Amino acid sequence: MDNTSKNILMVFLFVLIFYLLSVLSSLLLPLAIAFLMASLFSPLIVFLSKKKIPNFIILPIISIITLAVLYGIANIFIETVDAIAIQQDYLLAKLQAKFQASIIWLNDISGNDFSQASFVSELESMLSAERVSALISSVVKGLGSFTSSFFMFALYYIVLLAGMASTEKYIRYVAGSNGDRAFKRYMQMQKSIISYMLWKTMISLFTGGLVTGVCYLFDIKFPLFWGFIAFILNFIPSIGSIVATIPPILMGIIELDSLNAILFLTLLLTAIQAIVGNLIEPLIMGNRLKLNTLTVLFGLVFWGYIWGITGMMLSVPLMVILKIIFEQTNSLNFVARMMETPDDNIIKQNVDDKK
Repeated sequence: MDNTSKNILMVFLFVLIFYLLSVLSSLLLPLAIAFLMASLFSPLIVFLSKKKIPNFIILPIISIITLAVLYGIANIFIETVDAIAIQQDYLLAKLQAKFQASIIWLNDISGNDFSQASFVSELESMLSAERVSALISSVVKGLGSFTSSFFMFALYYIVLLAGMASTEKYIRYVAGSNGDRAFKRYMQMQKSIISYMLWKTMISLFTGGLVTGVCYLFDIKFPLFWGFIAFILNFIPSIGSIVATIPPILMGIIELDSLNAILFLTLLLTAIQAIVGNLIEPLIMGNRLKLNTLTVLFGLVFWGYIWGITGMMLSVPLMVILKIIFEQTNSLNFVARMMETPDDNIIKQNVDDKK
């Protein structure tokens, strides 16, 4: 088989794989999350194993603690969504009243006569109780399948954790003569993902804490919930931090009576996301994964299309895994080079060699 046929076959293989990823998302998405979670705890398991601590002690402790924390957070999220659903009529009524007052204020300062009826009817059609109920019911329905998905995730997670201590032996056995190279690549991938996930988690916690504090300061309802939303959405590259400011601002419009307070709340929340996203995060993280901006944006769209919001949150680690896979395939090595940020030192060296 010539190189052209191999390349065509490889392309069809990748298309088939991505198709299966989409079709079997309910099975494979919990597996992907479990793999990333298990990878985070892999160094700890290996370290404790070297200290002669038995696996039958290590695995139950780590599994029970992490699963209990995740399940508790998810339950808090579900309970808050239910609380918002119960108060939806009250919140919608206050929002409509605020818009009516805003129209009167615009008429006073502009001298125009904007029709309140047209604005209110349009707002009512956009934020009708039926539409909001349908949206909340769809969220609740999605959360309703959480138990089964969480059970699958927990099963995958425990199995992967159990095998992390013997990962090196397994990779070397499967790769045969290329065992050293395969294990080196695996460690490179694991190190990149762990570094990214740890720093991203700490930065997201910092962002969520600031959002929670601002909501407490302005006495906005459900401050912990809005901070949690900011924490979660901060894992979505580029657009997540922008979207995270919208829910607490809308709640601020509903809850606050002063226009200055609403503007100040909007300014603070926007400033938090801008400073953290554009200054603090690049300063701390740098370019640890060596992925260029175009690759990050493509991964955001691609994995979002396949696995929805969860896929968008996992897009960066998944693109790192793909990049390392492409590096191991000679015919696709150029794709891996296209995905990464060029090393200035290598470029300079190549220029000097040409001279």
